[in-house]
Amino acid sequence: MSKLFGVFDLVKDFLFTWGIKILIILFICMILHNVLKMSEITSRYSGDYKKLVPVYEEENKFMNVYVTGQGDKTVVILAGFGSQSPVIQYKTLTEGLKDSYRVVVVEYFGYGYSMSINKPRTNDNIVDEIKKTLELAGVSGPYILMPHSLSNVYAMKFQSKYPELVQGVVSIDGTYPAEIKDEYRQEQVKAQVSNVNITSIFELTGFERLVSYVKGDVFYIDKMKALNNVYSKDDISVYRNRIGSSYLTRTMVNEMKNAEENMKEMQDYKYPEYLSVLEILSTETVKEYNEAKDSGKSKVNLTELAENTITNPVIQTVKQVEGDHMLQLSNPEELLKQIKAFLAICI
Repeated sequence: MSKLFGVFDLVKDFLFTWGIKILIILFICMILHNVLKMSEITSRYSGDYKKLVPVYEEENKFMNVYVTGQGDKTVVILAGFGSQSPVIQYKTLTEGLKDSYRVVVVEYFGYGYSMSINKPRTNDNIVDEIKKTLELAGVSGPYILMPHSLSNVYAMKFQSKYPELVQGVVSIDGTYPAEIKDEYRQEQVKAQVSNVNITSIFELTGFERLVSYVKGDVFYIDKMKALNNVYSKDDISVYRNRIGSSYLTRTMVNEMKNAEENMKEMQDYKYPEYLSVLEILSTETVKEYNEAKDSGKSKVNLTELAENTITNPVIQTVKQVEGDHMLQLSNPEELLKQIKAFLAICI
């Protein structure tokens, strides 16, 4: 028994000695991270990627918009949820399309260089902010909306609310609001809300800043480096800066909390017959949905969800592209090939 107590004493001494040291190190990391974060949030970067417009002028709240290209038609890229720097993550698309189109990247509140905000993250607020940002930036419609992931829901709302401003839609591995009717998919959304809430707490320690250096695959930095004909060292530096300051901002957390309600609002949406639409699905996401359906967990698959939004197969189509959810980084060449072919023929 005395030996057992001796082991307990050793464990207690270890925890007391090293536990305090670990807590001190974590505390120092938190302080350093938040000092850096404040400098990044107030960054005076004034390069091409930053153009702030006063969406809520009375509250001094600005959104960032990036415009490139000189074409007669305007493509508006709407980033997927949680993108720390849309202007960097979607550069493969802006560079690939700018020779023929005017291309715009809108950074929602809480994303990239845009400020955070406390206004509810409803479909109405988000689409009105998109519209006002484009107007303030001098980018007139109509627009070809190019939503990715959760932004597919906002694009649907934008089209239904401002049909005269939407010339076409190119959806990239979109979230389909009708899936909220499926119990398994609804639970997946709830799980993501919980995960975002928990992860946003850990963000205070600055772990994401370290991860961006030691695990390039987590933030797709490895893929950006491989695409060295598109991404420069400065681009990756800007991206890491935004990871440090815009990783799961409070505005993003509030947006995810509202995701279920936003999806429910648009769950019966179908594209109007006159609208040209291309829905691009990644093979990996299609596979994940198929496996969930085949196992009996879910009753829907991604292809069916996409096809169910179509009302005119002549000008509305669903295509698959090999790759994961971040197709603009995992397979940009094939993605651009499909997009260009569609835009040339249908719009």
